[in-house]
Amino acid sequence: MLFLFLAQKNKNLFIFSFKMKQFLLKIGLFAIVFFIIDKGFYYFLDVAPKLEYDERLELVINGKINKDLIVLGSSRGADNIIASQIENQTKLSSYNLSYIGSNVIFHEFILKSILKFNEKPKIIIFSIDNPYEFIEEKSLLFRLDRLYPLSKYNYINQELINKEERNLLSWTFCLARLTKTNFALKQVKTPLENPILSCGSTPFVKKSSSSKMNFSESFEKYNTKNELPEKLKSFRRIQTICKVNNIKLIFVFSPNYCNFNTNFYRRFQKLMFAENKVLVYDNTNLLYKDEAYYFDVSHLMKNGAIVFTTEISTFINQNK
Repeated sequence: MLFLFLAQKNKNLFIFSFKMKQFLLKIGLFAIVFFIIDKGFYYFLDVAPKLEYDERLELVINGKINKDLIVLGSSRGADNIIASQIENQTKLSSYNLSYIGSNVIFHEFILKSILKFNEKPKIIIFSIDNPYEFIEEKSLLFRLDRLYPLSKYNYINQELINKEERNLLSWTFCLARLTKTNFALKQVKTPLENPILSCGSTPFVKKSSSSKMNFSESFEKYNTKNELPEKLKSFRRIQTICKVNNIKLIFVFSPNYCNFNTNFYRRFQKLMFAENKVLVYDNTNLLYKDEAYYFDVSHLMKNGAIVFTTEISTFINQNK
C-alpha cells in the first residue's frame, strides 16, 4: 500500500511538474513575442520628430545649439524678439528658444537642457510675462506636447517620468513611451501667422483678425498671494544657474497694448538678483501705441518686433 501511495504521489508530482514547465514555456514564448512586437512600435517613436515643424528641442538635445546668446521665454519672447536681428546688430551668434504658451518652469528645463548638451552661452535674454510670470495662468504651461514627439530620447523619457507622464516601464517597453498622437502619422503644419524662422523666432507676419483694439490706460492689480511657489523656485534657480555658470542674464519686458504694469515690476525687482540686468521697452516711443504694430494686445507684429529687438541689441552693445 505504501508503495502504491508513493507511486501515485510521484505520478502527481510528475504531472504537476510537466504542466508547470508547459505554463512557464508559454509565458516565456509570450514574453518573447511581446518583446519583438513591442520593438516594432519603435517605428512610431522614430518617425514622430520628423513630423514636427518645430525641431528646436531636438536640436538642443543633439548638441546643435551652440550660440553666444539664447532667448528664453513664452510667446512674448518667441514672437516679439528676432534672434537673427540681434546677431546682425551685436555680432553675437543668437538663437531663440522661447516657446509659445510656456511657463517659467519649462524655461528652467530648456536652460538646463542647453547646458547639458551644448556649449554654454555668454548671454541669456529672458522675456518676462507681465504680470503672469509667477501666478496661475491657463495659457502658460509646462509644454509637455513639445516632449511627447521626442520620447525616443532617454533624456526626454526621464523628464516625462519626473512629470509623472510616464512610468518606469517606459525604460523597457517602446509602447510605454507612446501617446495616441504618435499613431496619427500626420505632418504638423507650420502656422501661417507666425512661421518659425531659422533663428528660432516666430514673429507675426499676418493678422488673423481685423478687429479693432483699444489701448488700455489701466493695468491689472498685482497680488503676491496668487504667486505659485514652484514658479518662484524655478525663477530663482534660473538665476542661480546663470550665476554659477558665469552667464550674463538680461530680463526684458516687451510692449503690451496698454500702460506698463508698474505694480508687477516693483515685485519683480525684489525677486531679481542684483547682478542681473533688466530692460523695459521704451514706453515713450509712440509706435508702441500704434495698433498697426500689434497682432493682439500682448504680441507685436514683425514690424513691432523689429523695433523692440533693436532696443535689445542697443542695450547689449551698451553693456558689453
